[in-house]
Amino acid sequence: MSVHHTILQLLDAAHGSLAEIELARPDLPPEQESRWLWIEGNTVTSLEVVSSGQPSKRIFDRAVLTVDGTRGELLWPSGRCEVLAVDPSRTLRPPFRQLTHQHLN
Repeated sequence: MSVHHTILQLLDAAHGSLAEIELARPDLPPEQESRWLWIEGNTVTSLEVVSSGQPSKRIFDRAVLTVDGTRGELLWPSGRCEVLAVDPSRTLRPPFRQLTHQHLN
């Protein structure tokens, strides 16, 4: 069965998007599961929250997210920094929507 999801938060960068999604599978009880995905190029990477003690900072297993209002940064261990902007429409770009669907199913 297909996995349905809702985008709770979407932060866009020049070449990628960070999305917090909530899963709802029709074949399971109505428990919701939230997860974070980094989508860029032809890949989707799941990010596991390690710590979210501060509302403006989330530490993932692979990166650190800081958000200040409508702007944010995703810092990778390599030193690469993605400058992010909150997308209030929470609408993924069409190629990213397809990649996310393939990743979840």
